[in-house]
Amino acid sequence: MRRLSLAPIIKNKNNVTRMKKIRLLLLLILVFNLTFAQQISLKEQSIEQFKKENYSLAINLMEKALADNPKDAEIYYYLGYFNHYNAFDSRPLKGYDSNYSQKVLSYLDKALELNPQYGDAKYFYLTECAAVAFKEYQNENYEKVKYYYEKAYKHGAIPEWGIELGKNILNPCDSNAILFTSGDFPLNICLFVQLHYEYRKDITIVPIGLLDRPSFILALTNGVSSKIIRGLKTGLTKEQIMDTHPYKWDTLTVHIPISNQQLKNYHLDKGFKMDWIIEPDFASNRMVSKINGEEQRKRTYLSPIRANLLNIIETNYCERPIFFTNTYEDYFLAGLENYLQNCGLVSRLTPLKTENSNFKIDTKILEKIVFDTKLEKLKTIIENDQPRASGIIGLYGYSYYQLADYYSSTGEKDKLLKLIENYKQKIMIGFKPDNENRLLNEIKKKIK
Repeated sequence: MRRLSLAPIIKNKNNVTRMKKIRLLLLLILVFNLTFAQQISLKEQSIEQFKKENYSLAINLMEKALADNPKDAEIYYYLGYFNHYNAFDSRPLKGYDSNYSQKVLSYLDKALELNPQYGDAKYFYLTECAAVAFKEYQNENYEKVKYYYEKAYKHGAIPEWGIELGKNILNPCDSNAILFTSGDFPLNICLFVQLHYEYRKDITIVPIGLLDRPSFILALTNGVSSKIIRGLKTGLTKEQIMDTHPYKWDTLTVHIPISNQQLKNYHLDKGFKMDWIIEPDFASNRMVSKINGEEQRKRTYLSPIRANLLNIIETNYCERPIFFTNTYEDYFLAGLENYLQNCGLVSRLTPLKTENSNFKIDTKILEKIVFDTKLEKLKTIIENDQPRASGIIGLYGYSYYQLADYYSSTGEKDKLLKLIENYKQKIMIGFKPDNENRLLNEIKKKIK
C-alpha cells in the first residue's frame, strides 16, 4: 500500500500563509498610496480649478487638503493666494468685508510661520494689503491707506532691495511727473516709498490696470488736495467718470497738443501736434452698420482703460511730464510704445516716434543709473527672494544693455569696457548666475 506524505500539505499551508502575508502587505501599500495620492490630488485638483478661474471650488478643495495636512506651508499659501483672487479678480464677492481680508492675511501669516523665507507668501501679503489700501483710498480714508502699507512692511513683505528699486524708479522721473505703472509690485514699492519716506511726492503714480474703475479715477481726481497721492486732471466731470463704460470706437488719430517748451526740447516746428493713432481694443459679435446700405461688421469699442489713458494724456501732457515703468505690456500702451524714450527703469513719453532718432534713449539718465547708483541693497534679494516679483531687478541689467548698445553704436570702446567692469561689480551678485552671465556675454558682443 502506498504511503501518503504530509510534506505537500505542509508545503501548501506554508504557501497559503506566505500568500496571505503578501496580500496583506500589498493591501497596506495600496491603502497608503491611495491616502497619499488623495492628498496630492486634492491640492492638484484645487490648482486645476484655480487655472479655470473656478475660485470657490479651488478654495474648497484646498481646505480639504489642509484638513489632511495642517503643517503644509504651501497649502496655507495657496489658500491666501486663491482667496485674494476670489475677492479681487473675479465677479463681486457677496458679503465681502474687512474680515475676509483678515482671513487672507491669516493664511499667509501661517505660511510664513511654517516657512519664514516663503517669498511668494510675502508677495501676496503685500498684494492683499495694497488691495485693501486702495479700497480705503477710494473711500478717502487716507490714514488707513498708509496703515496697510506699513502693515505689509512690518510683516517683511516689502524687501529692502524693493525699497531701493522703488526709489530708483522714481528718481529718473522729471519734477511733477505722472508715472504710469504696470504690475502690482512696481506700483506698491513706489507708493510705499512715497508714503513711508515722503519720497518724490511730486509724482502722481497711476496704475494702468485700475483705469477702468470709476471710484479710483474719481479718487485720483480728488487727490489734488489729498495727503496720500498727488492727483491729476482727467478733463471729465464726476458724472462722466461714474458713467465709465466701453465706448463705440473705430481707429482714429487723436492730435495731442504739446507745450512751447516741448517744441523747443524736441526741435519741433511751431504748431506741431503729436499724432496718436488709437485703435479699438474691445470687440463684440454684434453686427452693425452705422449708415443705411453700409456692409455690416462687428461692433468695436474703446475700453475704459484705454479711454481714460487717452483722457489723462490729452489733458495733462502740455503741463506735466509723463513716464511709464519699463514693466509695461504693449497692449496697455495702445501705440504709445513708439513714442517712448528709454530711461532705464522708466520711459519718458515724447511727442514724436523715437525709433531711429536722437531721442531713443536718455544717455545721461542711463549713465547715472549705471555708474552713480550704488545698489547697496541689491544683494539682499538672495536671502529675501520673492519669485513672483524678483525678475523686476532685470530692469537694472536692461539699463546696462541699452547703454552698451549706445556705446557700441558711437564707437566708445573705453566707456563700454568700463561699463562691463561696473556690471561685474554691481549686477553679478550670484542671484541668478545663468541670467547674469548670459547678459554679460550679450554686452561683450557689443565690443567691436
